Amino acid sequence: MSIEDKLARAPEIKESFPKNEITFAYLKPRFGDLLPEVEKMLNEQGLEVIYHDRVRLTPEAVDFIYRQYKDAHFFEVMKDYLVNNDVVVLLIGGKKKQAQKILFGLKKEGGEDGLIRKKFKRDPMVSPEDFKLWEEGRHPRQHELTISLTQNNVIHTADTAEEALATLSMILGPKFQEMKKEGNLPAELWEIFDSDEEKKIN
Repeated sequence: MSIEDKLARAPEIKESFPKNEITFAYLKPRFGDLLPEVEKMLNEQGLEVIYHDRVRLTPEAVDFIYRQYKDAHFFEVMKDYLVNNDVVVLLIGGKKKQAQKILFGLKKEGGEDGLIRKKFKRDPMVSPEDFKLWEEGRHPRQHELTISLTQNNVIHTADTAEEALATLSMILGPKFQEMKKEGNLPAELWEIFDSDEEKKIN
């Protein structure tokens, strides 16, 4: 189904969400089919998936999302893997305050894996010795281990609401422009998907 057909069939969003209650996540490759189960866990915490789509991340989006790792030995392999495999991008809101904080806690809490990662994480069989070699960039299966370690964390979420909005704009901006035209985009999100020229005109 084309994006135009998807948008035409999308239910109109009746409720408006404040900016600080909008956040972003994506399910990593191989985990897209878990969306119904993940969505149920989100609902139980008072969160709602407003929009989701299966996409390929752009190189620019990966550079932004993982900018703190750009000099790491595994970055280029991880980036190549993510831009060449589908992920499921989620726009998430909630009736409760602090949707960003709630979502982040489902990924990671107190330095440990949160509920979503605990339930679905698939730990690769990596011995301490293998992991040490991988960290040093010297493992004979370096590429394979990098992909396994990239996959095993199930879900990525933004660290802050501001980062969530910036990431959504980068990945889905053109599609959200269409959603805005169709009336399926919360008004509070309009301006982050407006081009600089449109802002000047308005």
